[in-house]
Amino acid sequence: MKTLTRQQVESRKEKAARFVYDVLDDPERAAEIEDESLEDYAERRKIQIAGNPRGGSMARIRIFNPRTVSNPRERVKQANSQAGRSELLARIRELQEENDDLQDTLDKVADLASAPEDGHEEEPDDLMDKLNDILDTVAPDEKENAGEKDDSGEE
Repeated sequence: MKTLTRQQVESRKEKAARFVYDVLDDPERAAEIEDESLEDYAERRKIQIAGNPRGGSMARIRIFNPRTVSNPRERVKQANSQAGRSELLARIRELQEENDDLQDTLDKVADLASAPEDGHEEEPDDLMDKLNDILDTVAPDEKENAGEKDDSGEE
């Protein structure tokens, strides 16, 4: 069972309703999802709602402001051109690693989004599970980023 904050569950519920309405073209089912209480939605989706002891929405902020982003205007010009060159080379390596990580994420999303190999249509719940897995891949929650252990003792 996944543990998510109330805001994360609300976001997933809204996205699920939009997906059912826009992609599956089922306005009645989308309305059912919208009318469902957050607790019932979480229970049906096997999600545990956790309180946020810090009271903030750091996961959402971290998505839009990743740690690796730096402001180029804040850089001080180096008097020694060799030192500036080595700094630029280090930054290039850092950006290449970040690009590799992003490409890995894109590859995972492509694998998750692919159609079933047997050619059968997927059920709406399977599609919502697939969408949630993609969202978890693209924007993992703060606990996973921090390397904290979950209820099962696994990282």
